[in-house]
Amino acid sequence: MRIATFSTFPPRACGIGAFSFDVREALLEVPGVDDVGPVVVVDQPSSPQRPELSATVSQGVRGDYVRAARRLGRSDFDVVLLQHEYGIYGGTDGEYVLSFAQELAQPLVVTLHTVLSQPSPHQLQVVTALCEQAELVIVMTDTARRLLVKTKACPMHKIRVVPHGAPVVLGRRREEYAAGRRPLYVTPMPGGYERMQSRFLLSSFGLISPGKSFETAIEALPSIIERHPEVLYLIAGSTHPEIVRREGEQYRLMLERRVVDLGLGDHVEFDDRFLSIDELADLLAATDVFITPYGSPEQVSSGALTFAIAAGCAAISTPYWYAQDILESGAGRIVPFGDSNALAEAVNEFVEQPEALTTARAEARRIGQGIAWPSVAEVTASVLREAVTLAPRRTPIPVVELELRNPRTDHIRTLVDDVGIVQHARGAIPNRETGYCVDDVARLAVIALELDRRHADQGWAPILYRALAFLYAASDDGGGRGMRNFMSYERRWLDEPHVGDHVGRSIWTLGAVLSTAWVPAVVGPAERLLTELVASLGGDVSLRTAAYAILGLARLDPDRLEPEAQQLLKRLAEQLAGAYERTEAKEWRWFENELSYDNARLAHALILGGEALGRKDYLSIGLESLGWLGDECGLAAGPLQLTSHRGRRRDEPVPELCDEQPLDASALVEAELAAFALTGELEHAARAQRAFDWFLGSNRLGRPLYDFATGGCSDGLGEHEVNANEGAESTLAFHRAWLVLDAAGLPVVARRPTASVRAT
Repeated sequence: MRIATFSTFPPRACGIGAFSFDVREALLEVPGVDDVGPVVVVDQPSSPQRPELSATVSQGVRGDYVRAARRLGRSDFDVVLLQHEYGIYGGTDGEYVLSFAQELAQPLVVTLHTVLSQPSPHQLQVVTALCEQAELVIVMTDTARRLLVKTKACPMHKIRVVPHGAPVVLGRRREEYAAGRRPLYVTPMPGGYERMQSRFLLSSFGLISPGKSFETAIEALPSIIERHPEVLYLIAGSTHPEIVRREGEQYRLMLERRVVDLGLGDHVEFDDRFLSIDELADLLAATDVFITPYGSPEQVSSGALTFAIAAGCAAISTPYWYAQDILESGAGRIVPFGDSNALAEAVNEFVEQPEALTTARAEARRIGQGIAWPSVAEVTASVLREAVTLAPRRTPIPVVELELRNPRTDHIRTLVDDVGIVQHARGAIPNRETGYCVDDVARLAVIALELDRRHADQGWAPILYRALAFLYAASDDGGGRGMRNFMSYERRWLDEPHVGDHVGRSIWTLGAVLSTAWVPAVVGPAERLLTELVASLGGDVSLRTAAYAILGLARLDPDRLEPEAQQLLKRLAEQLAGAYERTEAKEWRWFENELSYDNARLAHALILGGEALGRKDYLSIGLESLGWLGDECGLAAGPLQLTSHRGRRRDEPVPELCDEQPLDASALVEAELAAFALTGELEHAARAQRAFDWFLGSNRLGRPLYDFATGGCSDGLGEHEVNANEGAESTLAFHRAWLVLDAAGLPVVARRPTASVRAT
């Protein structure tokens, strides 16, 4: 049997990755297992990876999930074992993993590391859809199975209980030390291991994050030390990478300050490293009592506590689900959440009653014998064999399509400077005398936001912040007149504040930022600017200004919308719907008596606006008008032929052969994807792909507009030639189209019907 695994993996500092490494090593020792090939989710694609990997998937790139599944479909792996935790996959609540599951040809087994008793609606949708795609689902305790069935995320007949495994070395290391083995673990404290041996050692390890509530254990120490000054508490582990990205070392510094404030410098040590298995074995062999003072009950597995029990440690824990299960037979003590006094009493009991400590350790060793990896791997392999029997692999559908996997972003960086993005270019050379405009900078902000989510290590966040600074500078600062739009290269504004498409685009950008941003220092200013711009749209606005504003406001949670913004969303959607009703006829299903520029945004706005407002009539108008526009542009069969930059009146039968604009192709891509996300109709996905293929040469000239050498995009498709200039609007339109198409993770075919998970 050949097994592929899908998870994080070392060298990434991640508990699930460490588990995936261990399960691979253990499965390779099981008779009948010929190979275990890791397909690895990485958060920094440029970082070095281990040589045994079958493939890598960029965490924030949804298209990678689809491509990985298709690649496995062409391989000889028999079954796929997927480790699931919401935070290790891309998208809201890790929803990108569904694109991988839906495209697999092989049978799928999912191990759930998190099972929540009260998941959010979207979390429940994600895990339910994943369980539907799986042949079998592994959980680690009976409690996890009960919770999974209670929430109706998975039927009982699919669930198998397989305990969390632990390396064999953990169970034998304490005896090796007693026989004189020299420890490998060298602590950062003066005296190292010898100092640990001479003290009553409490320890905790794992990735550091606020949910671990180590402050509870620290605050218990004064009353412990008052009676037992020999006690030492060691906290080992680096800060969780996502916490570092969002908050830096704020939590660890808070813990260290608390140690200083309580005068515990001689009784608490920190080791800021992600320890190897051998180092953990040494640490746990020296540990008298292991502590997991976690702050939430919603944890159905814990590698740290599993390892401690396997190493024969007595444990003290708060009553999260997994701790209750594994400690119920006497391997430790359970104390209430956040109760430092109770934790102190439990530690004092073990110090003062050696027989209680000996009994707990004996029970831990007994449990540990049953969770060593060799036995757990045997059970896991039997579940995988059962899945292969239940669902033989399917023959994957051959994929023949234009696919651009990783477009270059060089030209965007060429056009960007410390002010914004230069409007136009001579070929690929920025034409600085054309200066800047709010429209392009607003587009840039959305691109930078998405690229930062995908590749946080490539410096897109500063570009996003500079773009938002430009929008702020363009605003009327509470005057209610809208925004300036044009700035010279010498940084002089060339117009006065006014209402126009640039205001709508800025609202669209702010909606995108506020629907995804997590940095308070960004959210607060973005909310203030949004409030100001919403107030400026109190009068009549053009249909496109209305559409852009709707696209931003519709992305926000209704609970976060101020009443003025909610009313504006309703009024602008009503304006678009009214325009359609006044001009709609059987032969001209559109909002105006002509087609001009960025046309699909009008339909796109009513699709998202209708969904956000719960107005099915608006949604129907959006879908109907989008279908008509796409048919007029040749999307029914392709290739796409767009309305030229000169527009098309209602009485004109065919588009004029003048410049077709990348802006219009990009709008069609995004509108069709929105329709697909809400309806699930695969034809919308196919039309989105055809619209994007226009950039790659599926057009009336058969010429690509995307420049493979620079990463730029030509400014238009003329009657006979492609425009050689690569300006900001066109380049950003291309990259926006590619990013949303890739993020959609369009399926070739679904393995079976699955629960709907709304795209965000």
